[in-house]
Amino acid sequence: MFIKIPFESTIDFKTNISEVTKMSLEHDFNVSGGVVLGNFYISGEYKAHEVSVNKEPFKYTLPFTVEISDRIKEDTLEFNIEDFSYDIVDHKALKVNIEYSLSADEKEEEELFTRVDESELESELAFIDNFLDNNEKEETSKESVKVVEEPSEELTKPTYTLTIEDNSEREDAAAKKEEAKEDEKEAESTETKERLTAEEEKTIMETIKSSDDTFVTYHVHIVKENETIESISALYSVPTTLISEYNTIDNLNTGDKILIPKCDE
Repeated sequence: MFIKIPFESTIDFKTNISEVTKMSLEHDFNVSGGVVLGNFYISGEYKAHEVSVNKEPFKYTLPFTVEISDRIKEDTLEFNIEDFSYDIVDHKALKVNIEYSLSADEKEEEELFTRVDESELESELAFIDNFLDNNEKEETSKESVKVVEEPSEELTKPTYTLTIEDNSEREDAAAKKEEAKEDEKEAESTETKERLTAEEEKTIMETIKSSDDTFVTYHVHIVKENETIESISALYSVPTTLISEYNTIDNLNTGDKILIPKCDE
């Protein structure tokens, strides 16, 4: 940026002015908040009459203000006096004409797009593909699995049904009252933890077969962070005493899987 700015001012003297014998111009300025504030200092000597041998000193301060664009780098601003002249008006006033210039660097345009590291982009795409693939497999595993033990002719045994349910909707409804929804990574981590291995299903079935109570439907619950046996009991509306009959609840840890018995309706 480079601009020239004209400045004109008339200084009234208290006495007549016949001749200016000496003249000087100085200045100062500062920049703040997009505004240039400064002063011109006019000083010198003059004769009140042509025949006078006495010289009278004078000094005046002339303020100026210039607004600049917010695109200007204020710390690069330079100020220069390009031209200076004066005239005596009716032997009573001094008219000064000053032309000054301002120059400065302009701020660069911000980049519209940020360059993305190719390796980071490939890593992100691989993560998304893996997440979508796991999500499809999880949808298949969420279907209810029923294991039924048929009664023998010699002894009639109760029929047990193991239902592996997706409890995300129930738990989300309770969680919305206390905290914001979990981010994508936490959701993925929760879905991964809810998968039951074949060995865990076998252990659960052995626990069910060894029980003689009348409950025939069970929920498999994965313990979440900060959950207690009381909060789980309230979530499924099942007394803690019944839950304790099927699980060891003395020390619950995040990620533990417990059976929740449910009465037939």
